[in-house]
Amino acid sequence: MTAHRGRTGILDWSDAGGGPGRPLVMIHALGADRAMWSQQVPLLSSKRRVVLPDLPGHGASSAAAGHYTVEDLGLDVLDIATGAGLGEFDVCGVSLGGLIALWVGINAPDRARALVVSNTAARVGSEELWAARIEAVEVGGMEAVREAAVVRFFSPEHASAQPATVAEATRTLLTVDPVGYAGCCAALRDADLRESVGAIRSPTLVIGGDRDIATPPEEAVWLHEHIPGSSLRVLEGAAHLSNLERPEDWGAEVARFLEER
Repeated sequence: MTAHRGRTGILDWSDAGGGPGRPLVMIHALGADRAMWSQQVPLLSSKRRVVLPDLPGHGASSAAAGHYTVEDLGLDVLDIATGAGLGEFDVCGVSLGGLIALWVGINAPDRARALVVSNTAARVGSEELWAARIEAVEVGGMEAVREAAVVRFFSPEHASAQPATVAEATRTLLTVDPVGYAGCCAALRDADLRESVGAIRSPTLVIGGDRDIATPPEEAVWLHEHIPGSSLRVLEGAAHLSNLERPEDWGAEVARFLEER
């Protein structure tokens, strides 16, 4: 593992694989960490190097005090890619990670060659939602946002059938530093890329889940309609963390898309 001293904290990252394919940077969701990719990394790293950062206050990364912007997070991801020796690379993200991937695609088209944006939107949620989430976590810590966050992660059917997956995601959420969580919520509160995504020219795969209440499938359709030449997949039975709820299908869709690029 390697650490990068960035704008939003000291960000830890690791990598896997190293084949001839173009490297891939994978950015996890709010309240998760790079372990959320554990079911996809073996497949995706079989032919390429995969770089896996932890966002500030998540996983092994520390968090700088204050609120962040999506630009702060995007620039830190670009700096991690540079530190990892990457010139051109593909980028993939879920939820907040997908929003950061969109920002990178807009602002670093010479480096981000293909994008996978999953369970995200150009504008995620509302200012009121994120302001309430920030206040809750700043007053009551991660336990105060447990229910509001976890209920969005998985469909009720998956939560009932796979309680161990839900329990692991909950444990990970509760280990997040409230400072980093609040800082990332501020980035989500303030980010609005609706006027910018039309500038993306990199091949883009948009993935949604038909049970996603955090970023409903209509948001995936909107991105597909506004990103020129993009592809769209909506996974049946998947809620917000679709790569955990439908790991094999999600991984196969991403691997197929990147292989064609």
